[in-house]
Order: sequence, then structure tokens, then C-alpha cells
Amino acid sequence: MKTWTEAELIEKCFEEWGPEGKPATAELQSRYVKQWLQEKVRHHEHAAVALIARIEAVLREVQAELPADERHRFFYRIDAQHLAKSPDSILGKMLRDCESPPEGQPSICFNNFQDQMEDLGRFRIVTNFLSDAELVERALTGAYASRGHVLTRAQKALHDEYKLKDNRFQDRIRMRPSDRKKGERCYRGCFYPAQHVSLKVEVQIMTALAEAWDQKDHFLVYERRRRSEPVALQDDMEMYAHSELLYLADVFFDQLKSRQSDVGGAR
Repeated sequence: MKTWTEAELIEKCFEEWGPEGKPATAELQSRYVKQWLQEKVRHHEHAAVALIARIEAVLREVQAELPADERHRFFYRIDAQHLAKSPDSILGKMLRDCESPPEGQPSICFNNFQDQMEDLGRFRIVTNFLSDAELVERALTGAYASRGHVLTRAQKALHDEYKLKDNRFQDRIRMRPSDRKKGERCYRGCFYPAQHVSLKVEVQIMTALAEAWDQKDHFLVYERRRRSEPVALQDDMEMYAHSELLYLADVFFDQLKSRQSDVGGAR
């Protein structure tokens, strides 16, 4: 089994060259393919923008139902800085998947990546408390509850225009330690327009502490590995451990908030 380079992946698998044919050099070929990928994911970006509008309407309803003394506090924000997966990341995913005989093709390739990859469009919902993340997840999943469940106006609009894969979010916050392969902690859902199944948008719900960890892990670990640069074992172990510590901090802050609410309610 061999791991291909980006140039080999493009040479062996890319077929949709323009009217002028294949560029003469690997550098020009790479540039052309990345522009082609950028154009393909533009539709996923547009789908993400429209989805944000529908989800924000649901979240405004949820925020309005918070106790009166909590409505002013930070409840959530939507991180929409990177609504589409970059061409470099798409190629990196293909390369990680393409350990195969030289005559074969990776299972994720240029002709099927829009069907196979669920995060071409994506954004995050960042919450203050862990219980806020749970509240957001319940409200969004509630739009896809079984029949007989009364939907709010915003939930119905979300349900009618977008579908949620398996009608649920994956819980990557509370996993058995034996099942956890990385430090990321979030609820993860895959949405897509009802009429355009291939335009998948990944939505992650996570706390501000979990996001802070992820931003550092992405820069210090993930990006290095994507560039095939080494990550020291000690650094890898300690980075993972800090994810666990921040989770414990989230649990503590939720417990403290609950205790203070109980005291306030007893007065």
C-alpha cells in the first residue's frame, strides 16, 4: 500500500480539465484543481448561510424562554468565519483516504467528494455553559421529533427546509473513554436542504471552553499533521489531557450555576 502525493492524486484521478486541456506543470494543475474545488463548495457555503438564518430563529425562541434574569447573559454565538471547507483540506482528506494500489482510486475522490464529505459547508454554535449546549441541541433536534410533537414556528420552518441526518446530533461530548479517539467535544449534526441532498452542512455545538481548546489543537496539532510534520508524543498526550480538564471545568461551572439558581429560587 502506498500513500499518494497531491500531484499523484491529481494526475491519476482528476478528469474535468477545461477547454484548454491539462496545464503543463504540476503547480498549474494544482492551482486549477483548487479553483475547481472552490467553485464546487460555493453552493455548500450558500446552503450554510441559509441554514444559519433558520437555526438562529430557533435559538432566539430558546433564549426568550430563559429565566428573566438570564436573558441578558451570553447564551450563544454562531461562528461563521469559515463556512466552507478549504480546497487544501479537501485534498488532504482525499490523500488520507487514498492508501490503495497504484491502479486504484481512493474511496473519496473528485467525482464523489460532495456525497462522501459531510463538512463541505459548516459552522459552529458556541455556547457559554454545557447546559446551554444541551439546550440548543434539544431545540434543534426537536424540530425532527416524531409525529405528535408540536413544533414552534421557527422549528417548523427549519424542518420543512432542511433535513437532519438520522434526525439527531452525534454526542461527542459524553463518550466512553474507550470510544474517544480525539479531544474534540461537541454535538455534531449533518443538515442538508430538503431538495438538495448533496449540499451537506456540518453543524457543531460546543462550549466556549471546548472551542478554545479546539482552536489551539487545530493550529498546533491538526495542521502540523496535515502537513506531514511530526507532533511529539508528550505534546499530543498533554493536549488531549487539557481537553479533559476543560470538560471538568465546564461540568463545575454548570454545577455552580445550578447551585446558585437553587439558592436564588429558595429566597
